[in-house]
Amino acid sequence: MIYMDNAATTKMTPAVIQAMLLSMKDDWYNPSSLYAPAQRAAEALRDARARIAVCLNVSPDEIIFTSGGSESDNQAILSAAQAGAQTGKRHIVSTAIEHHAVLHTLKKLEREGYEGELLDISSSGIISVAQVERAIREGTCLVTVMYANNEIGSIQPISEIGAICRKKGVPVARKCKLFF
Repeated sequence: MIYMDNAATTKMTPAVIQAMLLSMKDDWYNPSSLYAPAQRAAEALRDARARIAVCLNVSPDEIIFTSGGSESDNQAILSAAQAGAQTGKRHIVSTAIEHHAVLHTLKKLEREGYEGELLDISSSGIISVAQVERAIREGTCLVTVMYANNEIGSIQPISEIGAICRKKGVPVARKCKLFF
C-alpha cells in the first residue's frame, strides 16, 4: 500500500515512537508541579523544546506544543488577530480552500468585528501572488495560506507570498507557523 495523504497525517518514525513511549512511561507527571518526578517531566519538556528550537533556528520560548494541526491553526490565527487589533488592524486575508480549522476561526473572528477576505483560486487550485498583494491593505493584520492543500494537492507559492507580506509588514501564517 502507498499512503498518499501525508499532508493530513504522517506515520511516525520508530525513533519518535520510542521517544514518545519512554515519555509516556517515565515522564507522564504534570510538568507544572513541584515534586521531583514532575520536575523530571518539566526537564524532559524543556529538553524537547530546546532540541526542536535548534532544528528550526528559533529560541526555545518560541516553541509552543499543541495537540495537533487544528489547535495550532487556531492559536496562530487568534494570536495574530489579537496583536493586530491592538494596533487597529482587523483585516485577515486567506483562501477559499483553507482547512475548516482556519475557515471556522475566521468566521468566529468575523463575528467579533474582524474582516476576513477569502481569495478565489485558479482552476489549478493556486492563488496568485498578485491576488495576495492586491488584498493586503493598511488594516491587514494577517495573511494565512495553506501551503499544500490536503484535498486537491495544490501547492501555493508560499515563498513569494511571504516575500510580499514581509515587504508590506504583514505576518503570514503558513499552516502552523507564523512568519514575519
